[in-house]
Amino acid sequence: MDPTALEPAADFRADQLQSSLADSGFTSVTVLDQVDSTNRWLAELAPEAGGAELSAVVTGFQTAGKGRLDRQWFTPPGVALTFSVACSPHTAAGAPWPVEYVPWLTLIMAHSVTHVVRNLVGVPAVIKWPNDVLVDSRKVCGVLASLVSPPDGSAPSAVVGAGLNVSQRHLPVPTATSLLLEAGDAEAVPGRQALLTEILREFARCYHRVSVDPGAELGPGGDVRALLESEVDTLGRRVALHLPGSTVPEQAVAEGLGTSGELLVRGHDGAARALSAGDVVHVRPTPGEPRTAAEQRAIHAIRDVTAGDRA
Repeated sequence: MDPTALEPAADFRADQLQSSLADSGFTSVTVLDQVDSTNRWLAELAPEAGGAELSAVVTGFQTAGKGRLDRQWFTPPGVALTFSVACSPHTAAGAPWPVEYVPWLTLIMAHSVTHVVRNLVGVPAVIKWPNDVLVDSRKVCGVLASLVSPPDGSAPSAVVGAGLNVSQRHLPVPTATSLLLEAGDAEAVPGRQALLTEILREFARCYHRVSVDPGAELGPGGDVRALLESEVDTLGRRVALHLPGSTVPEQAVAEGLGTSGELLVRGHDGAARALSAGDVVHVRPTPGEPRTAAEQRAIHAIRDVTAGDRA
């Protein structure tokens, strides 16, 4: 059944999702026709989940979605993929992830969306630090993460949500796009359940890999860290830093990611510093620059996928 304004989640099947994701470590997948915020809904349950390793909720319509810095956003019913994942990050030895690695969950989710958009839709998506997925400089997805502290004082859970524009034909701003607009063909865009299944599978794969040894995977030289850095379009380019309380953006070069996934920049005076997501209002590329290495890799990845399909 296709989604409608009255049944915006009609294309999701909870039992099929649960079955297809059981081997990825998801203990529950909930489908809601509509909710104010999937992050908020799941955060209320996270402290009660206890040992549940991964749980997810998806809705056909989110009535009060929020982005970073409490920015409001609205999408009509039935056209976007809006979901959240809750996890209690622990290592293979049973210890909580070191706190400095928990912020990487935002980039792991952004990677999971980027990976699936490239491979299933054939669109060269990249990550814009700290929490967006772009196609040709237009936003197709936003990611938002939060920590939930249990009342007993035990290690906090993390809730990571994403909103992916899927079948919109019209968007309110020219800096936004959808999979349908980028693919140019409705038949080239998988259904929301297929997209969700593959995104959650990739998130779980990275999450479990990091959980074996967070320091080895997300520390300097780590394989998961290198994968994430290779998809972050912000790196290696000149950027304008819009900082809280300032009307004049600062110019800098984005050089890398720090221990907790913060952005490492170097200003015109040669001074280097690390910026967390909360330190900036916007990080925007300087206009007119050539394609970045991340964009080039994305384009080559799409060509490889297309060539494999033809073989």
